[in-house]
Amino acid sequence: MIKYLYEKDLRRMKLLILESRRHDAVVKEIATILGIKRQLTRKILIERCDMILLENLPARCDAARKHGDELSRSLGIPLFSQALQLITEEEGDHIIEMTMTKIQSGTDKDTAIQQAQSEILGLIRK
Repeated sequence: MIKYLYEKDLRRMKLLILESRRHDAVVKEIATILGIKRQLTRKILIERCDMILLENLPARCDAARKHGDELSRSLGIPLFSQALQLITEEEGDHIIEMTMTKIQSGTDKDTAIQQAQSEILGLIRK
């Protein structure tokens, strides 16, 4: 019986990619933004991203970091929507709007950002 490449489990190869120096720096950045451990971040990326996206991850993230305002960059919206394609741009815009509304209505900025990070994580893990 012939076993095709697309039938193989590519998790180990994806993990090797994510453990390289440049990729690990991106994984660490994403983990910090979401407030989760690197291992969980790697697991999410392995499950949700294909090999081509993972291989080009550092360059995609470099390009995405140049987009958005201060709040969207601190929430990682350009990373999650453009570079990683883990959330849609509409979801990212909605999170930014909700966070800005909370801040303008008197919620502490750090609290609003933490709530937004939790919402982003929920969207990514669904």
